[in-house]
Amino acid sequence: MLLHGGQAGTPDELTAALGVTRRTLFRDLSVLKDAGIPYYFEPGKGYRIGQSYFLPAINLSVIETLGLLVLGKTAAAQRHRPMMTAALSAINKLILAIPQPLRVACGDLMSNVTVHPGGQLESDREGGSYTLIQRCIDERRSCDISYAGPQADPVQLRMCPYALHFAARAWYVFGHSSAHGSVRMFKLSRITAIAETNQRFKRPRHFSAEKFLGNAWQMIPEGKLERIERHFTPRVATNVCEVRWHPSQQVRRLDDGGCIATFEIDGLNEISWWVCGYADQVRVLSPPELVERVRDMHARAADGYRTPRTDSKK
Repeated sequence: MLLHGGQAGTPDELTAALGVTRRTLFRDLSVLKDAGIPYYFEPGKGYRIGQSYFLPAINLSVIETLGLLVLGKTAAAQRHRPMMTAALSAINKLILAIPQPLRVACGDLMSNVTVHPGGQLESDREGGSYTLIQRCIDERRSCDISYAGPQADPVQLRMCPYALHFAARAWYVFGHSSAHGSVRMFKLSRITAIAETNQRFKRPRHFSAEKFLGNAWQMIPEGKLERIERHFTPRVATNVCEVRWHPSQQVRRLDDGGCIATFEIDGLNEISWWVCGYADQVRVLSPPELVERVRDMHARAADGYRTPRTDSKK
């Protein structure tokens, strides 16, 4: 649109207008070329698109319009999250291009739709780190961070960021850590300070978040594949069966309404907490190590309730 309107054409003008690096700009120009959009470079003026070329009009169906409105409500409910404000702006621009009668009709339908994003982070640190880390990933530039783990003292390290990943209501970055000498995963909301450096790095050719996570229950692989088998009571079986908790999931319904759920996962720590969340409505059948671990966790929890109160309020 910028090239077609002639508002900005030189590389410097385009990078300023789009808020991207020169590397990203030339990559995007290559995408335009692959898409068959006829742009050219005019000395002294910059890049232009032939006046005979017209961008196709947006022709959204009713269901597509409703889908955009739902996304808009979702983005609005999480506008403090990285990129959500930008996404909301883009969605609003698309919606404004829709004919008014259709837009009004769909808006009336959406007045009866609400969005609750669930638990959200109290900290706003994600937004401050996300943009800088994304730029470092794009430019293959390392960054120095101060990281406050959930229990350990803050650690200073230099990270070569490889990829960003969203899971369990939070953003994470995968990268090589100078403090650990290996690829680690860091939660953006726990980064207390960050600064990019001039040091360049080479990203491993075949690295991906999916390979790093492997068969972990959620985020933390432990290097040992386990076959987990659990029996859920009829009271919670439907809830368990209607959700795809893990790619390896297999569920068998029982005559009494309960179910047997099996998983092939890497590590027991994360799934232990998940199992305990179902309290007396689930029983671990295997492996024995998980049976013992869950039993001990429940026992310690019960001991906590049996401890006499020491506060002044009775």
